[in-house]
Amino acid sequence: MNNAALKKHEIYNKLMEFTEQDLSAIADYIDFVRHKKQIGEKKIVKLEGILKGYEIDLSDLKKLKEETWKHVDEESANG
Repeated sequence: MNNAALKKHEIYNKLMEFTEQDLSAIADYIDFVRHKKQIGEKKIVKLEGILKGYEIDLSDLKKLKEETWKHVDEESANG
């Protein structure tokens, strides 16, 4: 047997000790790991080189942020 098959067999034997609820939680974790593997690690793109030579007006970004989160402020004031 190869190492992967041996590891799967070892894991299977360990699973025999768990309750149905525990197995459900383990299955959820496996799904999480699969999803994480599918999306891969996020790559960080540093904009300092890409945007070199451009003038950036952060007031537009601030305005967008305020408009985007406006409903949260309204809901908390009404709640």
